[in-house]
Amino acid sequence: MKNQFRPSDYTIEMAVKEAARYEGIYAGDNYVMKDHGDYIEICIDSEESPKGHVSFDLYFDEDGRLVRWVKHS
Repeated sequence: MKNQFRPSDYTIEMAVKEAARYEGIYAGDNYVMKDHGDYIEICIDSEESPKGHVSFDLYFDEDGRLVRWVKHS
C-alpha cells in the first residue's frame, strides 16, 4: 500500500522541518523549540550558517496549520 499524506497526521515537527526546507535547510534531529504562546520559536543546527544555527518563528492557525514563518536575521 502506498503512503498517503493525511492532513490530520501532520505534526508540529513536520511543519518545522518543512519551514526549514523552504529556506534550503535540512532539519534533522538537532533542533530546539520554544512555545511563546502566539508562535513557536525554533533553532536548528546548520553548518551552512556562520552562527552554526538558524532560527525561525512559526505561526499556526486555530486548526494547527502552519500559516507563516519568519526567519531571524
